Amino acid sequence: MKFLRSQKLWTVIGSIMIIFGLLFLMAEPIQHAYVRHRSNQLTNQTYIKTSASDSVSYDFSDVTEVTLEDVLKSQFSQHALPVVGSLAIPEIGMHLAILEGVSNENLISGAGTMKPDQEMGKGNYSLASHNMKDPTLLFAPLHQAKIGMKAYLTDKEMIYVYELAIHEMIEPTRVDVIRDTETTLLTMITCNYNGEMRLNTQGELIDSFSVGEAPEEIAAIFNLPMY
Repeated sequence: MKFLRSQKLWTVIGSIMIIFGLLFLMAEPIQHAYVRHRSNQLTNQTYIKTSASDSVSYDFSDVTEVTLEDVLKSQFSQHALPVVGSLAIPEIGMHLAILEGVSNENLISGAGTMKPDQEMGKGNYSLASHNMKDPTLLFAPLHQAKIGMKAYLTDKEMIYVYELAIHEMIEPTRVDVIRDTETTLLTMITCNYNGEMRLNTQGELIDSFSVGEAPEEIAAIFNLPMY
């Protein structure tokens, strides 16, 4: 009898270990699926939400590595995120919503603005998002970007065109790259594969036009109506 009880106990323990092992293996694919769903949901919005400046966080120390718990909380959150525009770099298949601030929820949903009161097409418009193991999610595609590629921003009223001019690894302490300069810039920051360095990708403004005056192929990037 003791042998049978011991055998049953080890069978239960073995089953529990297998279940936990399967959950561990499935955690990352589930996480990536939710990030993709949330990102696509916000990117495909047909309108821009009102700025929520009073409740927006720009505290980079609060930004942590993406976890399944964070992703699930974001997925079932009932409050509206502060979407202020869209970013696209078609040549690397990147198209994301731009959200105001760098909260964890923002950065697992799209690209977050790194400074308060930023305006597209002015100063150094700086964005941050996570690098993911899936090379198609969030800012992971930036690692495939090349100088000369075009990046596009829109607030659904204007479209701004930037040409990538800098693509480099920098130390995490290099906050100077998001400061305003005489050149009108788009700056995009994400981590390298182990989080010890930052990828800094910057483009210079080369053109801008209202949505109604945009070339059809550029308006189509954001699925914007032609007036």
